[in-house]
Amino acid sequence: MNIEVKSMVLQVRFLKNTCKVLMIWLLSTMFAIVLNHIGVRIETLLLIFVVGVVICSVETSSMCWGISSAFIFVFTFNYLFTAPRFTFRVDDPNYVISLIIFIVVAFIVTSLTVKLQKQMDIARIRARVTVELNTIGNGFLNLSGRPSIVKYSLNSLQNLTGKKADILLRDKAEREFEDSIAEWCYKNSMTCGYGEAQFGENTKLYMPIRNSSRTYGVIVFDCSGGVLADEERMYVDTVISQLTLVLERERLNEEKEESSLQIERERLRSTLLRSISHDLRTPLTGIAGNSNFLYDNYGLVDEESAKSMLKDICTDAEWLNSMVENLLNMTRIQEGRLDINKKNEVVDDLISEAVSLISRRLGKHNLKTVTPSEIILIPVDASLFTQVLVNLMDNAVRHSGDNTQITVSAAAKGKKMVFTVSDDGAGIPVDKMEHIFDNFFTTAYRDGDRHRGAGLGLTICKAIVEAHGGCIHAYQNSKGGASFQIELPMEDL
Repeated sequence: MNIEVKSMVLQVRFLKNTCKVLMIWLLSTMFAIVLNHIGVRIETLLLIFVVGVVICSVETSSMCWGISSAFIFVFTFNYLFTAPRFTFRVDDPNYVISLIIFIVVAFIVTSLTVKLQKQMDIARIRARVTVELNTIGNGFLNLSGRPSIVKYSLNSLQNLTGKKADILLRDKAEREFEDSIAEWCYKNSMTCGYGEAQFGENTKLYMPIRNSSRTYGVIVFDCSGGVLADEERMYVDTVISQLTLVLERERLNEEKEESSLQIERERLRSTLLRSISHDLRTPLTGIAGNSNFLYDNYGLVDEESAKSMLKDICTDAEWLNSMVENLLNMTRIQEGRLDINKKNEVVDDLISEAVSLISRRLGKHNLKTVTPSEIILIPVDASLFTQVLVNLMDNAVRHSGDNTQITVSAAAKGKKMVFTVSDDGAGIPVDKMEHIFDNFFTTAYRDGDRHRGAGLGLTICKAIVEAHGGCIHAYQNSKGGASFQIELPMEDL
């Protein structure tokens, strides 16, 4: 198919050049005939044909056509203007010398003209490629992420070479390439494949993406249509040098981000330990104290006092259990191991389960639930989402004040299920509203241990809700208290 296309292109080019030469020959001949009738000397007419040869060389950009036109113009001049006219004989030796000089001059002029044109064409091509390379280089400056870098590099290489290409980068797992030749090219950092000493019979050319310190991958060119020209290789090398710079920048950024994440993890770990030290010690001290007192005074403590102490032990144990659950979830979130196992759950059951878990902690608070009249199923991880509702209700119990009403409601709005946990207590201070979902943000110890907490509950709520494809936000309600609203999709995304 390629041979047929090339043959057609050559035929079209031949016809175009033939038409150009014939047109220039016709115009030159007619102009010379007119000047001859006016009485212009024959030597001057010869110069007209020299100009015609130069024009033919310029228009065809070919040495072959230039020399051919020179002979055509010489024979035309001999036939029309030298004695005896209308024959190809030359009686005057001076004309013979003139015609030989004409051919020599035409040859020299043609060769110089063709060379000059080729140089001009090369200069134009180089200028165009230089502009393209500068544009490509500028495009690399704004890239981030390996997929976008690979896509942009492929487009650039294919535009410069006109060949299909593929870029193989070694990933962090250091897995070998499926293509064994690409793997050899990567390990040896040597060009191989089509036209090279190694694997030269292959139709693909493999070029390593490397700099002075390391190899990042391999570029594979499909050379079934022909080998890369020297200039194309130079352009490819330029793109590879820019590509390595971008990949090196990307690698340094990844290392910097990893280092920052590691520092952040250490900071969070230290902050977490400082935050929970009092919160863990206080309930443990209460449990140990009450337990030891009951053990040492078994049979001596009245029933009412014993029940009160046992209730305190249960309350502290439940709080510790909730605290540990939050810490475990926080650890999973930080390490990216928070697994969401969604199943269709009944909305009423989710609220009932959360209410049963929080009921012992209500104290003097009143709890009200508002659920849909019909049975509605939503795709959630029941244990995790129940933890969200428990955290929100526990937050209301600890921060809304005494004798407040806590309301948990659920209602369908379009394709979303909206859960709301509200209270009519003191509300959230305006200056703290935007920070309440931050790590370790808490109003602990404001009124004693009732407000103890590591400040992780709302952070975990936000992470779990977003992992379900939903959103959560807080606001002051019309009763002056705090409301937390959760929106979850009713269909699994």
